[in-house]
Formats: sequence, C-alpha cells, structure tokens
Amino acid sequence: MASEEPAEVKMSREPPPVERFRPVDIDHMDWSALRAECPVSRVRTAGGEPAWLVTRYKDIRAVLGSQTFSVQPIDMESGSGTYEANESIFQDPPEHTRLRGLVAGPFAVGRVEQYRDAIQKTAYALIESMKTADGPIDLMERFAKPLTINVIGEVVGVPAPDRDMFRRGSDKLLVPMHENGGAEAREGWHTLNDYVMALIARRRRENHDPRADLIGHLISSQTVDEKLTDVEVTTMVLGLPVAGYVSTANAIAVAVRHLVEDGWMDRLRAAPDVREQSKLFVEEVLRIQSGDNGESMPRFAAGSFEVGGTTINKGDIVVAPLIAANRDESMFDRPGTFDPHREGLSRHIAFGFGIHRCLGANLARLELQIAVDALVESGICFELLERWDEVPWRQNMLGDRFPERLMVGVSLAPAGGEV
Repeated sequence: MASEEPAEVKMSREPPPVERFRPVDIDHMDWSALRAECPVSRVRTAGGEPAWLVTRYKDIRAVLGSQTFSVQPIDMESGSGTYEANESIFQDPPEHTRLRGLVAGPFAVGRVEQYRDAIQKTAYALIESMKTADGPIDLMERFAKPLTINVIGEVVGVPAPDRDMFRRGSDKLLVPMHENGGAEAREGWHTLNDYVMALIARRRRENHDPRADLIGHLISSQTVDEKLTDVEVTTMVLGLPVAGYVSTANAIAVAVRHLVEDGWMDRLRAAPDVREQSKLFVEEVLRIQSGDNGESMPRFAAGSFEVGGTTINKGDIVVAPLIAANRDESMFDRPGTFDPHREGLSRHIAFGFGIHRCLGANLARLELQIAVDALVESGICFELLERWDEVPWRQNMLGDRFPERLMVGVSLAPAGGEV
C-alpha cells in the first residue's frame, strides 16, 4: 500500500511535451542502400513534418555531438527553442549543463556498483520463482519488468511496499500521448508526480543519507544549488521510468532471444570464462537492439550545418537513428548478424552520443549484465513459444518499442546432466 501524505504537498501539473517522433517507416528502412545512395535523405515524420534522415555512423555522431542542434524546435527569429523550460535534463545548455551536473554523480560507474547486491538479490529471487512455474510464463512479466522497476525503485529511493504502485503508474505514463487523447498517460503522470512530491517531502523530514539514493542526493544538492526546485527534482526522478524501465526490460528480452534462438545459452554455460564472455554478449545485445529502443530524440538546427555533403538549414528537423549508426558496414562487419566477438564492438553508440548520451548507461549495463548472468547460471532450459517476428510489440511515448509479452516454456535440466 503506497504511503499517504497530506494533500498540501501534492502538486499535480501537466506532463511536459516529451513525445518524440521518428520517420514513419523507420522500421522498414534499407539502411545499407540509403548509406550508399542517399546518406542524408528527405523523409516525413509520422505527424507529416519534413525532416532530414541521417544514416551514416560518422554523420550521426556529428549531428548528436554538435551543439548547433537543439533538442527543441527553433524560434526562427531568436534562434532558440520555442518550448518553455521543461524542468528535465533534456533541455539545451545552460540548463542542461546545470541539471545534468547535479544528477550525474549517482550514475557514475563507482556509484552504481552500490546497487549490485540488491539487483542480484532481486534477479535470483525472480529466477527461483520461475523454477516452480506450472506451464508457460511471460518472461516480461515474471522477470524483465519486475527486475528493472525494482532497480529504478532502489536507485530513486522508492520504498519496497510502494513499488507495485510505482510500476503501475510507470506503465500508464509510458502509453503514447496520442492514445485515447493522452488520458492514460496523464493519469500515470499525475499519480507518479503526486507520489514523488510527497516522497520528497517525507524524505526531507527524515533527513535521510544523501548517498543512499537519488532523492536523497538531490535533496542534499538543493543546499548547493538554491535554484534546484522540488518540481525539477520530481521531473528528473520521473525521467527514470520513462527512459530506463522499459528500455532495459526490452534489452533483457533481446538477450533472451539470442540466448535461446542462437544457442548462446549453451555456449556461455560451456565457456570456462563465462563472465568474460557474457560481457561481450551484453555489448552485442546493446548494439543490435538499437531501433527497438534507445533512439535519439530529433534535433532542430539552430544554424546552418553541413553533414554528408548536404546543408542543413536553420529550423530544419534532423533524425539521427542509433540503429543506422550501429548497422553501418564501414564500422561493423556483417552488422545484421549477432556476433559478440566482432571487431570494434566497443564503438557502438547504443546509449547515444554527445551531451545527451544516456545518463543511466552504467546502470543499464549493470542491470543487463546481472540479468544475463542470472539466466545463464539458473540451470533453467528455456524455449521460445512464439517466433520473434510474431511477438506483439508496442511503442511508448518516447518512440521506444517493446514486446508486450515474451512467452517461454521453462524446465530444469536433469541433475548432473547438461543444461
């Protein structure tokens, strides 16, 4: 049961305009042909807006790494974004620099390691529950989503009894704003916004350890940066389920596909250096899943910019898909093939590039690594009960796609036998 707080601390407000868009037929693009024939091409978004589609690795990095491009539509007279500040990290400098600097510490490599034991405990508990399953199970519901939402809860500082409510609110928050007039997304936003605002007030009264979790860190940061408001803290906290919950759960689903369908479960279980091999496996999952999630937000040219021999004019929309960069034949041999031992694997940009590179990259990588290790070491034999191309997919408000379900059969290997 979620904790109740006095009504005066609740400050419901409308969600910021966070929906992003991609070319309407991005899932059917022939990236290789586009790179060869028209690496910077004219397309239309699902909403009908004209945009430039950039498809070469080096050009995508150039766009994402250049501050000539804004993350907000351009006011053609002033040259700046047209949206008001949205209290999130996803703004242009200097506000982006200020907010990201305040929140970056808890997501550094050394800091996310403090969550390893908690993530492992949750992962192995979920594995044990699957061993007693009577019949097929939905791996998304039984493993991927509960694992990732519990990690988000641990990092944020959501008490364990409140996490089911936090997940339900997150699921609603992730429904695209264009569905049902945005009613479900707004309900999720208001539920989580009110809850987090109340949690901040409670935590401030408790004078909690600032290093314990993100909320404690941000409350402590308010003594350093007097401009940091509770609204900004709340928005940054709510950005985690939007950006990290489903995307990491999706990465686990992609990992399971290749563990089972491509035989990597057996290969990893037979490897003498299984943990080292699983690290490579995880990096290839991250590279090849680009396009299902983790796509970069569109960019808006604040000035003229030449990319791939094409001049982008001020005000133009540019879409620079990570899937195209991570499938570029000039960077990755046989890019459509799943190969954890490929040369140059570390060059992938699954987490984006530039100042807006995914803040939670270290945490997501740790979650995925622990999930893969837990599955490999589980002793469970998994069978995919639907072909991958028949699994139903949905799209959230950020344009990330995720499987609605991943039905698997589970059985335990005979004692002393091969798994």
